[in-house]
Formats: sequence, C-alpha cells, structure tokens
Amino acid sequence: MAELRPYKIGDEEGIVKLFNEVFNKNRNVEYWKWEFLKNPYGQGVMALEDENGRIVGQCTLLPSKMQLGGREVLGGQSIDAMVHKDFRRRGYYEHMAFYSYELGIKRDIKFRYGFPSKPALQGILEKLGGSLVCDIPLYMDVYRIDNLMEDLIKNKILSKILAVPAMLMVKIYRGKVIKSKNTYEIEEITSFDNRFDEFWKEVKDKYPTMTARESVFLNWRVKDHPTIPYKTFAAVKDGNIKGYIIFKVEEKFVRGKYPLKFGSIVDLVGENEDVIVCLYEKAKEYLKTDGVNFTVCWILNGMIYGETIKKLGFIKTKSTIPFAVKNLTENHEIDPYIFEEKNWYLMPIESDIY
Repeated sequence: MAELRPYKIGDEEGIVKLFNEVFNKNRNVEYWKWEFLKNPYGQGVMALEDENGRIVGQCTLLPSKMQLGGREVLGGQSIDAMVHKDFRRRGYYEHMAFYSYELGIKRDIKFRYGFPSKPALQGILEKLGGSLVCDIPLYMDVYRIDNLMEDLIKNKILSKILAVPAMLMVKIYRGKVIKSKNTYEIEEITSFDNRFDEFWKEVKDKYPTMTARESVFLNWRVKDHPTIPYKTFAAVKDGNIKGYIIFKVEEKFVRGKYPLKFGSIVDLVGENEDVIVCLYEKAKEYLKTDGVNFTVCWILNGMIYGETIKKLGFIKTKSTIPFAVKNLTENHEIDPYIFEEKNWYLMPIESDIY
C-alpha cells in the first residue's frame, strides 16, 4: 500500500517522470518549478502517493488570488491529477483528492476549481463533492479558409472559388461586426509594470468573480512562461492602462498533414466596452497579418462584455470545456460567487493548458 503524503523537496524528479509517463509529454523540472514553486501566491499544494520511494500518484491545488464580490480570497486550481496505470482502481485518486483539500484548508484556500476532462468530470461530481458550474462555450472568429481549401482540394483555382461562398456564409451567420468609437494609444507589452496594478484597482469591482489581474500574477503567468511566447497589447490613454489583450498563435495539422494556424485569446480585460472592441481590432489586425485562419475565445453565459465580444465576429462552436468548483469551507456566503456562472469572468489565462 502506497504512503499518502505531501510534497517534500526532491520529489520533483519523480513527479515530472510520472507526468510524462501518464500524459505522454516531455515536461522538464524547470517547467515544474515555474508552475509549482514560483507561483506568486505560494507553493502548490501537492498530495502524493509514494510506493517505496516512487511517486505513483498526485493531486494538486495551485493557489490563486481571487476577487469574490469585493473581497480577496485564495482559490486552488486542480491541475495535473494523475495515477500511474499500474496503480489505478485502488482508490488512490479519491484519497489524494480529499487529502489535498485538507492541505489546502491549512493554507487558507477557500475553494477548489478546475477544468477537468469530460471523462474525469463524472468522478469529480460523484466522488469528490464537486459541482459543475458550466460547460464553457468556445467561440470562433474565422479570418480565412482559402489556404486550407487549397491544401484539401489541391486545385488552386477551384479552392479559391469555393472559399468565396464559404466565407460569405460565415459573414452572414455572424452578422454586423461592431467597431470601436474612440482612439487609444496601443502599446505592446513585454513586462507588466505598476500601471497594471492601478488598472486592476480601477476595474476589479466590475467583475464579481475572477482571478486578480495584478502585475505579479501577469508577469509570472505570461512574461515568465517557460514555453509559450504570448503577445500582449494594452490600450493607453493619458499614460494610464485602460485595458489589455493577451493572445497566442499555434499551428496544428488537419488530418495530420494540412497546416492550420489559429489564435487563442488568453485574456481580455477593459474598463469599458469600447476598450474591449479596440483591443480586439488591434489583435485581429496582427493575427490576420500573421496568416492566422481563425481565433478562438471563451464566452460564458451572462459574462460581462460577453455580448460585446460576440459582436466582434465570434460564432459559437459545438466545443465546450467543463468548469467545476468545490467549496472547501463551511462558509456558504461565497457560494453565489463560485457556483453561479453569471458571476464568473473566466478566460484561458486561468487554465494551465493555454
């Protein structure tokens, strides 16, 4: 029987080895240290199963400062939950999960949240006391399909002919796209300074429930990310930040051989609707110049500025991402803020996979 225990210095090699075996990845210890040790809100909570010195299972809570109805609390994101294939069906996952709750409570973490895979969701709801807040809808703004059609059809003239009515149908479906009304200075951001702290203080009361967008968080999550080169633009007026957009570009292959370039909005926060529109216009200009085929974005039902983002040309897809939460305390005053979808302002910056 494996020993259930918390993380101790030196476990990282075994944890990373397990991660790579379970998820067929090539993560290194430096990445792990960035994620679990350098988090500005504290070291990650790690509940481990140790089989004679070998790490065979893990459940975690990654601390995050959250804005909940005008007050700040710590939430804990569940990431990298795993059990080695040779040690499954022994109840290890449930034991680790509940132990991680105990460890999290000692760290003053008020609630657990996560974006589980759909197969994992059932266990979270039925065995771990979690609740499904929503299935986050994925929206898409299509820029071009001619190059993809060309790859698929191989006839350049025919592909261009077919691409025209396809794009026309997209434009008809998404309707009229709104435009920004005001002019802002657009600044490319490579490091988040104290202007972002001032901006967060100005706008945080507009958002009932969201991760605190402080400079220390943004620098850790975006600037210092070990593998992903994000792009950030800020809208500036009279030297003050009025909003910002963070996005990334990826290339994948359709049917394993046809290249497809797409963008993802990782974060978008503004003091008003017009700032949101202006920032996306700038990002879209950059993405189209970069040859991106389409951009995706999360838009929760009832989310502030959600309807504005839809009017920028985003079309709802069939893809969704489960979002589940568990209150770790006996204080039910926070329940409306964590269980009601309309209160959340969620962007992929909250997720460790973006």
